[in-house]
Amino acid sequence: MSKRIDTAVILAAGKGTRLRPYTHDIPKGFMQVGEEKLIERSIRLLKKNGIENIIIGTGHLHEQYEKLAEAEGLKTFLSPDFAITGSFHTLCYGQELINSDFLLLESDLLFEELAITELLMSKNNDIILCSGFTQSNDEVYVSEQDGLLKKLSKQKEELDTINAELVGIWKVSQKLYQQLLALHSSTPDSKNMDYELAIANLCSKGYHVNVLTCENLIWCEIDNEEHLERAYYDVLPRL
Repeated sequence: MSKRIDTAVILAAGKGTRLRPYTHDIPKGFMQVGEEKLIERSIRLLKKNGIENIIIGTGHLHEQYEKLAEAEGLKTFLSPDFAITGSFHTLCYGQELINSDFLLLESDLLFEELAITELLMSKNNDIILCSGFTQSNDEVYVSEQDGLLKKLSKQKEELDTINAELVGIWKVSQKLYQQLLALHSSTPDSKNMDYELAIANLCSKGYHVNVLTCENLIWCEIDNEEHLERAYYDVLPRL
């Protein structure tokens, strides 16, 4: 039986260089799609589902997240070397605040509430949320075996089988987080690693992360202008 989750960690340290000039003066999470900023929408959906302890890992233009956190009753932690490190490094900076099981998500996602409710309802403690194939470009493909994460990659040829597409929202237990912290301290190139590859690394060594695929999930990541256009004209009208 999984524990009740009341914590979420939002990774929001990136510079958003592929979205310039939009991100010259705002972080990616402050991009507005429809009536809400991406980060505001994520916070609203998390709180609606009982997630009150929301922690944001910041870097680029971190002052804007800190101001939002003060207004919304959230917490933040800073990745001071965000400009030259990866998301795994950012996640590990949060260890003083992250002391329970949590949902992990990225700040540049636009998604339907089902993504949160499905993860919270699952009895499994460690889950990678996946969808069917979006054909949106820049996808991360997921290979599973017996319902467990086997491998993931942006390169199809690196996978024996392709079963689903990574969404960028996870359920992470404290057990998994502690293993990630240990991996970070023992791996020479951990500073440059993305967190999802770090989790896949642990899975290759025998750790079990369950794959939860919501085939028709409505969602998108907004990493570049093409993604932004898809968010406005394809995803937003269906939410």
